[in-house]
Amino acid sequence: MRDIDELGELLRPLARITPDEPGGRAGGAPARALFADIVAQDRDATTTAARDAMTTVALPRRPHGWRTGRGRRALLGLAASAVLALGVVLGPGLAGGGATSYANSAVEIHEEAGTYVARIKDPYADQREFSEAFRALGLNVELNVIPVSPSAVGEIVRMGGSAETPLNVPYGARKEPADCDLADRGCFMVVTVPAAIKGTPGVLRFELGRPAKPGESYENDWQSVARPGEPLAGVKVSGRTVEDVLAEVRKRGLAAEFRLVVVHEGGYEVKPLAADEVGDDWIVFKVTPAREGVVTLEVTAERQGGLEYAD
Repeated sequence: MRDIDELGELLRPLARITPDEPGGRAGGAPARALFADIVAQDRDATTTAARDAMTTVALPRRPHGWRTGRGRRALLGLAASAVLALGVVLGPGLAGGGATSYANSAVEIHEEAGTYVARIKDPYADQREFSEAFRALGLNVELNVIPVSPSAVGEIVRMGGSAETPLNVPYGARKEPADCDLADRGCFMVVTVPAAIKGTPGVLRFELGRPAKPGESYENDWQSVARPGEPLAGVKVSGRTVEDVLAEVRKRGLAAEFRLVVVHEGGYEVKPLAADEVGDDWIVFKVTPAREGVVTLEVTAERQGGLEYAD
């Protein structure tokens, strides 16, 4: 418990920076020392240290266990996890200047050569943690990480902003390392935002695609499943009959749901439609992703002049 008290003293200078304090800084020698130790550890090392610490706590009759180097390193690993869960903002030298880095359990952001690079560590974290990270650095950015079909994972699937938001500057998304598998440790989704937007009015909004959980609905349900990387990649679906497209769908072991396309002046909308209401000779306008193993056929009872079929 004496070590716990010591850790408490180390953690105190790293109190959470609240979202309404952009550019806030942690400070002091203890903070610098602790943060240096945190960033020196990779995720596996931290996990192992935490497990070792819990084992040390559970073992009886270890009067000196808390004082061993291994025990202290384990506790420091737990402290690192605790600090990242709270969020740490750092600036040059920690003693002055604007903040350039932020880390919490969901994301870490660093300024690199005029660009803010956000590495997503937990794509399933509470959405507020992503936006909080940008706000803590004075960036008026809202980032939502949403479940998408396979071809959209790691992509910015939607982006927009208010009238004052500069959209003619380079934004980006990638996986790091390139072409890695997000199911593997050490593979991250990365979003890049130009530092030039710092201090500009307006809000920039991103939606970044992440792998869906089992049974989770995809939120990119306006994109086509005929795109590369999707179950019907390269298959012509638009303008064909429901009977023909269903044959392609079933050939690939997929199930289908339906939506009715209602054309009106200036565009169209889609509405849910029961399968038993759909005729085999109806026309498919588009096939979109619903969830793993399921696609949605957007259909009309007859060919509509107001729709642009991909014939």
